[in-house]
Amino acid sequence: MNLSAIISQLISLFLMMLIGYAAAKSGLITPDFRKKLSAFTLGTAAPCIILSSALESSGGMNVPVTLGVAVLFYVVMAALAKIFIRLTRTPAQQRKLDELMLIFTNVGFMGIPVVQSIYGATGVAMVSMFILMFNLSFFSYGFMLISGGMKLNLRALCNPCIFAALGAMLLSLTGLRLPGVIESTLSSVGAVNTPMAMMIIGASLAHSDLRAALTNLRLYRVSVVSMLALPLCIMGVMLLLPIDPMLKGVAVCMAAMPVAGNCAMASDMYTPEDMTASHAVIVSTLMSAITLPLICAIMAQVF
Repeated sequence: MNLSAIISQLISLFLMMLIGYAAAKSGLITPDFRKKLSAFTLGTAAPCIILSSALESSGGMNVPVTLGVAVLFYVVMAALAKIFIRLTRTPAQQRKLDELMLIFTNVGFMGIPVVQSIYGATGVAMVSMFILMFNLSFFSYGFMLISGGMKLNLRALCNPCIFAALGAMLLSLTGLRLPGVIESTLSSVGAVNTPMAMMIIGASLAHSDLRAALTNLRLYRVSVVSMLALPLCIMGVMLLLPIDPMLKGVAVCMAAMPVAGNCAMASDMYTPEDMTASHAVIVSTLMSAITLPLICAIMAQVF
């Protein structure tokens, strides 16, 4: 793993984020326009890059192993979240939301660009299995945490990214190819995912109440545990597994991502007056500029 190349790629991603921030501050990206861009990215560009990467990886991903690691990943993340909730003496009324934010990281919107910049198409194909498990876990166990009861949001499970992940699994297992013009289209549309996603994240920061977010000390505790302690624990687990080093790195990257925007969405559904999750997305995204290079530097020495 070439650390200098990784750092250069991460700097490029954060510069894209800065461009989005500047565009929003100048009025080029309004909040309403940003929401439409997000819908386009998640509904079109992200599924295209997932399918395109599965085709480009040409059998470089072992689907059963990758899916198994993704399942193990969320089981371990859930267990670790409960442990760290206790270790940090989180007040009882904050535990469920904090647990949700620790388990579910931004594997899609930010995870795809980061992994693509480090590992290329095969890495993104691996991420698709984590996206599949993220959706299954979040809209079942995640909703149980935030709602206080067992709920399965079947409607939310029917989204383009999960269908693309299932398609990527099928393509990787069977070795099927699509007509050249379709593969070329998927690749071209998917290519906009990385810059679009990072600029949208930057724009969302510009449209947020940074002062309120940055003065909430609880969010720093969540972010440090989420983006430093948990990735290091996942790194330790991955070292014990006899699997592809790239898959180990992808799993650690997934753990090191900022808090998922889905956490803010779920919190808004059940406790709309509580902005903690929304502010956690902001703080963890900003802190990832420091924590991500640090985790990558450690990975470069370990894997």
